[in-house]
Amino acid sequence: MPAEGEQDLKKHGWESRGASASALREAMAHFPTGVAIVTTGSGEEAEGMTANAVISVSLDPPLFLVSVHKEARLNQRVKEEGYYAVNLLAADQEGLSRLFASPERSSGLQAIHSLNGGYGKTGAPLAAGALAAIECELEATYPGGDHDLFLGRVVAVQAGDTRKAPLVFHEGSYPTLKSPPHGGDSGAFVDSVRGFDARIGRITDRRRR
Repeated sequence: MPAEGEQDLKKHGWESRGASASALREAMAHFPTGVAIVTTGSGEEAEGMTANAVISVSLDPPLFLVSVHKEARLNQRVKEEGYYAVNLLAADQEGLSRLFASPERSSGLQAIHSLNGGYGKTGAPLAAGALAAIECELEATYPGGDHDLFLGRVVAVQAGDTRKAPLVFHEGSYPTLKSPPHGGDSGAFVDSVRGFDARIGRITDRRRR
């Protein structure tokens, strides 16, 4: 980058750190995400892994994507089974998240016992106490550097205890979300498919009119 370009970045408060893996990892540490356990297989062939690189891609048709490291045990199992479930964890499931994030995590029947939520429509193990489980049949696999991107067609959504808060990961830890104050503007939500903010309160007012 030209020297004048670096000076302009500094003038606007930016600190250029290049494009290294460590720089990207540090930047993404500031981006809070939800936490999920992705599962596939059954019985002795069951496998699960904690993940936060998951995204709802499309509503019509319903498509969901997960990113899994090529060397992860789950990677080959998803390719062999052709399906997976994304268990969206609740705030009280930090222990389960840490368990399935460990390289020494169990597989097979021991993993199923830890998840303790039975099997879904696809046959993938489900995590008891999760907010929801999104079950997918593998539609396509795309190379993504040291990861593979698994695009799945949603075939079932299992609702859990949605009254609980979600488990959130941020800067290497699991912070507790604070409830928003009551009254006033009910806030905004982001439509991840259409890409716009919508004021919930204003929508409600328009409908009443």
